[in-house]
Order: sequence, then structure tokens, then C-alpha cells
Amino acid sequence: MEPDLSRRKRTKGSVVVKSIPQLSLEVVYPPADPKINLNTCGDPDCGNYGVAPDFALPVFKGRNAAQRKLLASTNLPALATGRGVYTLSGEDKRQRTSAAFEYADDPHVWDDGRVVVCRHQKANHECGVSFSLLSNEHLLDEVERLETQNGSLEGPACGSCGARYLDHPDEFIFNGAHGKSTKVRGGRPAKPTAFRLIHKPCKGLRGSRFSVSLDHQSQEKQHDNVRILRALVNGASINDLRRLLADPDTGKKCGVSRIYNRIFWLEKTLLSFERAKLREWKRKSDGSEEFNHTRVAHDDVVISVNWESKSDRRLTPVHCSVSADIRSGYVFRVDANFDPRVDPVRLCEEHYIHEGGGPKGLRREYTQKSGKVFTAPLLHFQRPSGRFDEAALFASAEGSWRVFSERLVRAFESDPAGLIILPAEVRAQLKHADCRRRLLDEIRHRYFDFSEADRDFRGSFKGSLVKPTYTKAAHLACLRDMLPEGKITLVGEQENTMVRVVPHVFRDLIKADLFEWFVISFDKSASTPKTNRRIRDFQKDFEAFKARASSITASDNSNFDWLTQFCADGLTPAMNVDHNGQTHPFSFFNFRSAQFPQLWVRSPVQAFGETQKVVGFPLIRSAYRRQLKGLAFDQLPHDHALRSALARRALTSTLQPVSAFMNSLRTRLSPTDRAGGRSARNGPSYINGALFNPAVLIALLNIYRVYYNWFEARQYTGGNSAEHGASAVPAGTSAIRVPGSDQIITVPKRREQAPILRTPAMRLGLSRVRDKASSQQAPDPRRILYRPWLFHGTPLWKKFEGR
Repeated sequence: MEPDLSRRKRTKGSVVVKSIPQLSLEVVYPPADPKINLNTCGDPDCGNYGVAPDFALPVFKGRNAAQRKLLASTNLPALATGRGVYTLSGEDKRQRTSAAFEYADDPHVWDDGRVVVCRHQKANHECGVSFSLLSNEHLLDEVERLETQNGSLEGPACGSCGARYLDHPDEFIFNGAHGKSTKVRGGRPAKPTAFRLIHKPCKGLRGSRFSVSLDHQSQEKQHDNVRILRALVNGASINDLRRLLADPDTGKKCGVSRIYNRIFWLEKTLLSFERAKLREWKRKSDGSEEFNHTRVAHDDVVISVNWESKSDRRLTPVHCSVSADIRSGYVFRVDANFDPRVDPVRLCEEHYIHEGGGPKGLRREYTQKSGKVFTAPLLHFQRPSGRFDEAALFASAEGSWRVFSERLVRAFESDPAGLIILPAEVRAQLKHADCRRRLLDEIRHRYFDFSEADRDFRGSFKGSLVKPTYTKAAHLACLRDMLPEGKITLVGEQENTMVRVVPHVFRDLIKADLFEWFVISFDKSASTPKTNRRIRDFQKDFEAFKARASSITASDNSNFDWLTQFCADGLTPAMNVDHNGQTHPFSFFNFRSAQFPQLWVRSPVQAFGETQKVVGFPLIRSAYRRQLKGLAFDQLPHDHALRSALARRALTSTLQPVSAFMNSLRTRLSPTDRAGGRSARNGPSYINGALFNPAVLIALLNIYRVYYNWFEARQYTGGNSAEHGASAVPAGTSAIRVPGSDQIITVPKRREQAPILRTPAMRLGLSRVRDKASSQQAPDPRRILYRPWLFHGTPLWKKFEGR
């Protein structure tokens, strides 16, 4: 007889509560998707890498289980090798107690998550790599959000079936044009303003015929757009923009809604333009015979959004993932973990509240082998809201009903005596809102046992924070699809979420040995004088090394070859030393998994402001990775070829392009100012000029990024950059006037080199460069803003361009 696992009890403080019956891996394993599966072993050298659990394999338990398994493995080789074999365990970090609804009189403890352990046989031991289960559906939803930039790049769609024109333009046919543009005196004749489209598979159905026009046609003063663009990227606030666009005669300011409309229009137009250019660049690079090796620097930036009322002084931190090309400094993406399309109230009403007012969708039914049926609360990767920060999501939904009730009551408080009787429909709405608040509170606190969030009592805005793990994975997936075919090298800092997602997002490239991932750390707290002193000392040591090496071996080595040799000779293991003098690995705990090499090296090269650099090699070429995995964290390799390979990678690993962009962003975009006041009692202080709505913040980040890449030429030098950043200046003379007279003295020019000013788009190859040895002028935004970039490469592009 199968034991009743619900009788097992746990102690929560001084209270003994029951546990939910154990769930098997087969019943909780998230559905895999052909595009990606996050729930497999993450060790590239393991036989289960990219292999999902095989539930057809028999499981042996009880007496003589090992002998019976050995006997069965003669017919099933997978049993002997462990291919597709995983085991399941709980996740104590997410332990919750349910004391509502079916558990109101009998609280139960359960783990909101599951950890899976790989049992593949490697030599004489098991793999042992563990990972927490995630939802592939949630990841694909997040990828779709980032690909369409929160819906701004979706384009028109069929009203009958929802098919997007940009995804399948061949399924749509033209059905005439309508509307006429205003004829300019002495200019071009009036042209059609919109074109009709019909979705062929849905022809004759309602919504299959629709019209498409350009967004800027309804703008009365289109010349204001460039003024708004240049003001935004130079720190202008919303009030500054209102003053900028004020009527010159009356001084009347325009409305805030007009400013917001122009901001979102600029974001959509610039993102459409960039997407069209990046696709052309990728198509051209894929068609060339040259081997493409893209080196990408990746880091995070946290930007806070202000509270919405003076009585609720809390900041909402928005995590933004930033990826930039190391050679050119081009910033590919800036993605925030915030979905502005989600309405927390509507999401909760749709998935968790029944039409009759009761709860729904909270649990799932399971059947044990004995036939006993039981229910268990949905796990975080099973819940429809699992992609979001659920504590904040439910708090926003509950807070929305609270704010609605307060506003409704306040609207009837005009009589100081309070003698006005609320209408019946108002009292009904207040009662309905109170019931919703109570139900949401019951679900949030007593059923799913979510922790208190900073936004528990604030009037929420539309949208919800997304769990950083899903945003990080979706960001990297979108980045992978943007880059041309070839090798990718990713350089970042120690982030726990990267450990979970990088081996799966780039699985195909890793198997083809076309992907490497390095993690660096350097002294960020060093002052500028200290950093400069370290660089000067390094330059003296390097020059002395070159002099010694040149006297011993007469060779025509380049400066980089000498630098590689100097770095290889000076590499040392990076370790942490505790107060007892014991050495420990330098890496974080998540990087100490058996799937990664444990050796981290300290580079003797001090350059580009990244001094005391330490580099780890979680994913390196398979031949080097196998050698490194055989070394302890304090053991350097003796193989000269391996040390030279590590030195080359340490030299070219840098975060400089991302750091330069972030510094520029913080300096020039006022809504990204850091929160002041680190007092533990008062918390972060109000940020003057910061925004209340993260959707506007995301739009400003995208506008600034595209402007930074395309419309602002600057000098760029750094590790492994595409150019030296300066060109020789021909010899010449200058004149200095003698004070009090017209006499001048001719002197030679002191400057020997001039900076080469180019945009990151020019250095990457997206924009044409006429002279590679001189500065180039950035393109004029007015030639870009009023073209139909959203429809680039489709028949609609030709229609709008040929008007």
C-alpha cells in the first residue's frame, strides 16, 4: 500500500503543519519547445546537454534496485550511461504555507519550485549539475515582447485571425487606396494617404480588410520632432519640452499628452529604422565569404522610477540589460524587465477570479499510482503570472481597487456635513471593489504566501515587472538572432542569472564550438590618480619586458604579440583569502558548479581603466575547456599554448563599450539619475526629473540608444576596437600675436594626431564610410524620420516610397 505522504509534517516556527504530497518530475516538467528548452543539463561536456528527461526509462527503487538496474541496462544502454536520467528535489528557498480556501482549517507547506539534478554518468561519477525548473512558454512570451519592443514594431494585423502583415506579407493583397494629402502650392500633387489590404486566407470575413497609413501624417507641426529629439538626448525634462514648443506669440505651452505622443512616435520610428538597417547588415554579412567573429560586452544598469504620490515614497527599480559590440561600440539592445502592456487587474480577473466572484486557476489535480487523487497549488513555472514579479503584480491589482474606492468616495465628499447619501450603484461598486480586494489579499498572502512588496499600498500604473531571469534569457535570444552567422564571444560580469540561461540560449553555437563566454571583474572603486599610476607602472614594466625579450630573440613581433607574451608570463590564479588565511575560489557560488572551469586568472596588464582585472572562462573552446576543467582553482596550466590562449582572451575581454554608454546615459538623460540618500531609515530619496511611468522611461532609453549609435560622431578606442581612433596631422604652423601690437610670431603646430570622429554605426559597417582615415559627418535625422521604415522590405514600403 502506498504511504499517505500528506501525513508527513514540517515545523514552521513553533507550529507543526502538513506537507503537500510529493510530485514526480514527469507531472511537473514544463513542456519543451522546438526553439528552446531551458530545463536540461547546462554542462556542454555532459551527455545530457540539451537532452530532456526520458520518462520511458524504468525507475528502480527498493531492495536490490542497483542489481535490477544493472540487469536491465544490457537491453537499455541509456540506463548505464544515464542519458535522459534526472532526479527531482524540492526548492527550500521558495517554501510557502497555504492557509486559505481548501487549506483554511488545515495549513499545508509546499515548495514553490523544483530543482532537477542531472544523473548522467561521466567517467566514474555522475554529472551532478543541478538547475531550477523554468517555463519555456514564459520565455517565448518575453522573447516576443522584446522582439516587437512592447508591441510598437508589431505592425498592422488581420482583424479576423490576428496574422501580422510584417510576418507574412505574401498573404496580403492590395485593395486600392484612399485619402488625399494636402496639395502644396507649387509643389507635388496630392497623394493617397492610406492603402487598403486584404488578408487572402480570411477574405470575406469581418476584419480581413483594413487600411494602413503613416503615423506622422496626423502631426500638424512635423518640424518639432527633430527639436524634441535633440532636446531629449541632452537632458531635457517633460516641462523643458513644453517650454520648447510653447507658442512664440502667447507663450502657451502644449499639453503633456502631445509630448508623450511624440516620444512614443520617435521611439517607434527610430526602432523601425534601426531594425531595417540591422537586417540589411546581417544579410550582407551572411552572404560574404569572410568569417564573422562578433565580440559583445554585456552588463546591467538599474534605473529607478519615482513614487506616484507624496504619501507613498517608494522607488521602483527597473533592471536593464545592455549589450554592445566591443570593436565598434555599437549598442545592440537595452531591454528593461518591465512589460507595459499588462494590466494587473485584468490579468488577475482573467486567470484567478471566477465570474461568480470566487477563485479559480489556483491548483492542479494529480493522481498517485494507488489511484488517490489530490490537488496541489500551481508552481511558479505553471502559473499564468509566473513570468512576472508576482508579489508586485498582486499588490498592484489590489492597490488599483483600493485607489478606485478612495477616488469614488472622495468624489461624493463635497458636502462638509457628509449628509449626501451614496447612490445605490456607487455602493454596489464599492462593495464589489471591497470583495475583490479581500479575495486578492486572500490569494496573495494566505494561499500563495507571497512576500510583502514595496508596492503593497501604492496606486499602481499599468504594467508589471518581469522576473529578471526571463528578461535576461529573452535579451540574449534576441541578441543572438540579430548577429550575423559566425562566432560570438560574450563578455560580462558575474551574474547568477547568466549561469542559468547562457548555456541554453546559445546551445547550437556551443555545440558547433562557435561560442565563448568570459566573465571579468576589476577594481571599480579605484580613484583616477590610482588608476593612472597603475597604468604608468604597467607601461614601464612592459617596455622593460620588450627590451629584454628583443635582446634575446630577434623577431618581428607586433606590439600585440609582445603584450600577449607579457600577459601569459604574468598570469596568476585569482583567489579570495579569508581572515584565517585560507584561500577560496574567486568566483561566486553559482560559478563553482562542475559545469564550469574553476580557474580564474589575474591579468598583469593594466589598461582602459579596468585595472586589477580578473577573468574567468565559463565557456571557452572545447579543447581548452577540457584542459581547464582538470585544474584546481589555484593551479595554473603549464601548457604554453593554453596560457597564450588565456592571455589573448584576457586582453580582449572588456566592458568598455557598455561602460561608456552607461556613463553617457547617466550624464545626459535626466530620468536616469541615481537615487540619492542611502540612509537605512529614510530609504532612497526622490529623484528630481525622474519619471513616474516605466513605459516612458523605456521609450527614452530606446531613443537615446539609437541616437547614440547613429547621429552622434565621437572618437572610440578600446580593447580590440576596430580602429586606432586618431589620424596623423600634417606638419604646419600656427601664429601667436604679441600683446599690444599687430605683430605675430609663427610657431609649429604641437598636435601630431587628430581624433577620428565617427558614429558606432559607421564603425560597425551599418552606415557607409567614404574615407576610412578621416572623420565623417553623422546623418541628418530629418532624412530618416519621415520614411516608412516599419514596412521596409515589404510591398507597402514601395507603395509609400513611390507616392
